[in-house]
Amino acid sequence: MFISTEIQQDEFYEDIESSRIALRNYWSLLTPLIFSDHPKRPGDEDPLPPYNMIRNVMDMNAKYGGLNAAFLEAGKSVWVMNVVPLGTRNTLPLILDQGFAGVLHDWCEPFPTYPRTYDLVHANGLLSILTSEGCSMKNLLLEIDRILRPEGWVVLSDNLGLIEKARMIATQIRWEARVVDLENGSDQRLLVCQKPFVRK
Repeated sequence: MFISTEIQQDEFYEDIESSRIALRNYWSLLTPLIFSDHPKRPGDEDPLPPYNMIRNVMDMNAKYGGLNAAFLEAGKSVWVMNVVPLGTRNTLPLILDQGFAGVLHDWCEPFPTYPRTYDLVHANGLLSILTSEGCSMKNLLLEIDRILRPEGWVVLSDNLGLIEKARMIATQIRWEARVVDLENGSDQRLLVCQKPFVRK
Protein backbone atom coordinates (compact mmCIF):
# COMPACT_ATOMS: atom_id res chain seq x y z
CA MET A 1 0.00 0.00 0.00
CA PHE A 2 1.30 3.46 -0.92
CA ILE A 3 1.80 5.80 2.05
CA SER A 4 2.65 9.45 1.42
CA THR A 5 6.06 10.54 2.65
CA GLU A 6 4.33 13.37 4.51
CA ILE A 7 2.47 10.82 6.62
CA GLN A 8 4.38 8.90 9.26
CA GLN A 9 3.85 5.16 8.76
CA ASP A 10 3.52 4.57 12.50
CA GLU A 11 0.68 7.15 12.67
CA PHE A 12 -1.09 5.45 9.77
CA TYR A 13 -0.88 1.96 11.27
CA GLU A 14 -1.71 3.25 14.75
CA ASP A 15 -4.93 4.74 13.33
CA ILE A 16 -5.87 1.40 11.80
CA GLU A 17 -5.11 -0.57 14.98
CA SER A 18 -6.96 1.85 17.27
CA SER A 19 -9.91 1.75 14.87
CA ARG A 20 -9.98 -2.07 15.01
CA ILE A 21 -10.18 -1.93 18.79
CA ALA A 22 -12.78 0.86 18.69
CA LEU A 23 -14.99 -1.06 16.25
CA ARG A 24 -14.94 -4.17 18.47
CA ASN A 25 -15.86 -2.00 21.46
CA TYR A 26 -18.65 -0.21 19.59
CA TRP A 27 -20.12 -3.47 18.34
CA SER A 28 -20.11 -4.96 21.83
CA LEU A 29 -21.77 -1.79 23.16
CA LEU A 30 -24.38 -1.46 20.42
CA THR A 31 -25.40 -5.11 20.10
CA PRO A 32 -27.19 -5.44 23.46
CA LEU A 33 -28.68 -1.95 23.09
CA ILE A 34 -30.10 -2.72 19.66
CA PHE A 35 -31.70 -5.93 20.92
CA SER A 36 -32.61 -4.79 24.45
CA ASP A 37 -36.26 -4.08 23.57
CA HIS A 38 -36.78 -7.19 21.44
CA PRO A 39 -39.19 -9.57 23.24
CA LYS A 40 -37.63 -12.70 21.73
CA ARG A 41 -33.90 -13.15 21.81
CA PRO A 42 -32.31 -15.84 19.65
CA GLY A 43 -30.33 -17.31 22.53
CA ASP A 44 -28.29 -16.65 25.63
CA GLU A 45 -25.77 -14.55 23.73
CA ASP A 46 -26.61 -11.31 21.98
CA PRO A 47 -26.69 -11.75 18.20
CA LEU A 48 -24.83 -9.48 15.85
CA PRO A 49 -26.88 -6.47 14.73
CA PRO A 50 -28.67 -7.37 11.51
CA TYR A 51 -27.06 -5.95 8.39
CA ASN A 52 -29.99 -3.63 7.73
CA MET A 53 -29.59 -1.94 11.14
CA ILE A 54 -26.26 -0.31 10.24
CA ARG A 55 -25.63 0.20 6.53
CA ASN A 56 -24.49 3.78 6.01
CA VAL A 57 -21.80 5.12 8.34
CA MET A 58 -20.23 8.56 8.56
CA ASP A 59 -16.83 9.03 10.19
CA MET A 60 -16.80 12.78 10.89
CA ASN A 61 -13.07 12.89 11.71
CA ALA A 62 -11.74 10.11 9.51
CA LYS A 63 -8.00 10.79 9.89
CA TYR A 64 -6.48 8.03 7.70
CA GLY A 65 -9.69 6.06 7.06
CA GLY A 66 -8.91 3.58 9.84
CA LEU A 67 -12.54 3.00 10.81
CA ASN A 68 -13.44 2.29 7.18
CA ALA A 69 -10.55 -0.20 6.98
CA ALA A 70 -11.67 -1.82 10.25
CA PHE A 71 -15.24 -2.28 8.97
CA LEU A 72 -13.89 -3.82 5.77
CA GLU A 73 -11.50 -6.13 7.62
CA ALA A 74 -14.27 -7.25 9.98
CA GLY A 75 -16.52 -8.14 7.05
CA LYS A 76 -19.26 -5.67 8.01
CA SER A 77 -21.61 -4.84 5.13
CA VAL A 78 -21.51 -1.08 5.49
CA TRP A 79 -20.69 1.93 3.33
CA VAL A 80 -18.58 4.61 5.01
CA MET A 81 -18.33 8.29 4.19
CA ASN A 82 -14.95 9.49 5.47
CA VAL A 83 -14.91 13.20 6.30
CA VAL A 84 -11.65 15.08 6.86
CA PRO A 85 -12.39 18.31 8.77
CA LEU A 86 -10.95 21.49 7.31
CA GLY A 87 -8.24 22.86 9.57
CA THR A 88 -6.77 19.40 10.23
CA ARG A 89 -4.09 17.60 8.23
CA ASN A 90 -5.44 16.87 4.76
CA THR A 91 -5.36 13.08 4.64
CA LEU A 92 -8.07 12.85 1.98
CA PRO A 93 -5.65 11.77 -0.79
CA LEU A 94 -4.56 8.83 1.36
CA ILE A 95 -8.18 7.88 2.05
CA LEU A 96 -9.00 8.01 -1.65
CA ASP A 97 -5.85 6.02 -2.51
CA GLN A 98 -7.26 3.18 -0.40
CA GLY A 99 -10.40 3.15 -2.54
CA PHE A 100 -12.60 4.70 0.17
CA ALA A 101 -15.16 7.49 -0.28
CA GLY A 102 -14.27 10.76 1.35
CA VAL A 103 -14.61 14.55 1.39
CA LEU A 104 -13.16 17.63 3.06
CA HIS A 105 -15.69 19.57 5.15
CA ASP A 106 -15.93 22.49 7.55
CA TRP A 107 -18.03 21.20 10.45
CA CYS A 108 -18.98 24.75 11.41
CA GLU A 109 -21.25 24.51 8.33
CA PRO A 110 -24.07 22.08 7.37
CA PHE A 111 -23.05 18.91 5.53
CA PRO A 112 -24.45 18.67 1.96
CA THR A 113 -26.56 15.52 2.12
CA TYR A 114 -30.18 14.47 2.31
CA PRO A 115 -31.80 14.24 5.77
CA ARG A 116 -31.87 10.82 7.45
CA THR A 117 -29.02 9.42 5.33
CA TYR A 118 -26.86 7.69 7.96
CA ASP A 119 -27.44 4.81 10.36
CA LEU A 120 -24.31 5.43 12.44
CA VAL A 121 -22.35 8.66 12.89
CA HIS A 122 -18.92 8.45 14.52
CA ALA A 123 -16.63 11.26 15.66
CA ASN A 124 -13.35 10.75 17.50
CA GLY A 125 -11.83 14.00 18.78
CA LEU A 126 -14.06 16.22 16.64
CA LEU A 127 -15.52 18.11 19.60
CA SER A 128 -12.02 19.23 20.62
CA ILE A 129 -11.32 20.45 17.09
CA LEU A 130 -14.59 22.42 16.95
CA THR A 131 -14.00 23.99 20.35
CA SER A 132 -10.56 25.19 19.28
CA GLU A 133 -12.15 26.75 16.18
CA GLY A 134 -14.95 28.44 18.14
CA CYS A 135 -17.75 26.49 16.43
CA SER A 136 -21.08 25.70 18.07
CA MET A 137 -21.39 22.20 19.52
CA LYS A 138 -25.16 22.56 19.61
CA ASN A 139 -25.29 23.36 15.90
CA LEU A 140 -23.09 20.33 15.20
CA LEU A 141 -25.36 17.97 17.14
CA LEU A 142 -28.45 19.42 15.44
CA GLU A 143 -26.75 18.80 12.10
CA ILE A 144 -26.04 15.20 13.13
CA ASP A 145 -29.71 14.87 14.11
CA ARG A 146 -30.72 16.05 10.63
CA ILE A 147 -28.57 13.54 8.75
CA LEU A 148 -29.18 10.61 11.13
CA ARG A 149 -32.08 8.26 10.44
CA PRO A 150 -34.63 7.62 13.22
CA GLU A 151 -33.30 4.89 15.54
CA GLY A 152 -29.79 5.62 14.23
CA TRP A 153 -26.73 5.77 16.47
CA VAL A 154 -24.14 8.39 17.36
CA VAL A 155 -20.79 7.52 18.96
CA LEU A 156 -18.66 10.46 20.09
CA SER A 157 -15.25 10.06 21.69
CA ASP A 158 -13.50 12.97 23.41
CA ASN A 159 -12.42 14.31 26.79
CA LEU A 160 -14.81 14.11 29.73
CA GLY A 161 -15.71 17.82 29.86
CA LEU A 162 -16.72 17.99 26.21
CA ILE A 163 -18.53 14.66 26.34
CA GLU A 164 -20.57 15.81 29.34
CA LYS A 165 -21.49 19.04 27.54
CA ALA A 166 -22.48 17.03 24.46
CA ARG A 167 -24.58 14.70 26.66
CA MET A 168 -26.57 17.65 28.02
CA ILE A 169 -27.25 18.91 24.48
CA ALA A 170 -28.15 15.37 23.33
CA THR A 171 -30.82 15.11 26.04
CA GLN A 172 -32.23 18.50 24.94
CA ILE A 173 -32.52 17.11 21.40
CA ARG A 174 -34.25 14.12 23.06
CA TRP A 175 -31.70 11.55 22.07
CA GLU A 176 -31.23 8.60 24.39
CA ALA A 177 -27.68 9.18 25.63
CA ARG A 178 -25.21 7.55 27.97
CA VAL A 179 -21.58 8.18 28.81
CA VAL A 180 -19.23 5.19 28.77
CA ASP A 181 -15.98 5.19 30.76
CA LEU A 182 -13.27 3.47 28.73
CA GLU A 183 -11.63 2.33 31.98
CA ASN A 184 -8.13 2.88 30.65
CA GLY A 185 -7.17 5.59 33.13
CA SER A 186 -7.49 8.40 30.56
CA ASP A 187 -9.80 11.40 30.46
CA GLN A 188 -11.41 10.02 27.28
CA ARG A 189 -15.07 9.03 27.35
CA LEU A 190 -17.60 7.73 24.83
CA LEU A 191 -21.01 9.25 24.37
CA VAL A 192 -23.37 6.67 22.84
CA CYS A 193 -26.68 8.08 21.65
CA GLN A 194 -29.70 6.86 19.77
CA LYS A 195 -32.13 9.09 17.91
CA PRO A 196 -35.66 7.93 18.79
CA PHE A 197 -38.17 7.03 16.12
CA VAL A 198 -40.75 9.31 17.73
CA ARG A 199 -39.83 12.14 20.09
CA LYS A 200 -41.93 12.33 23.25
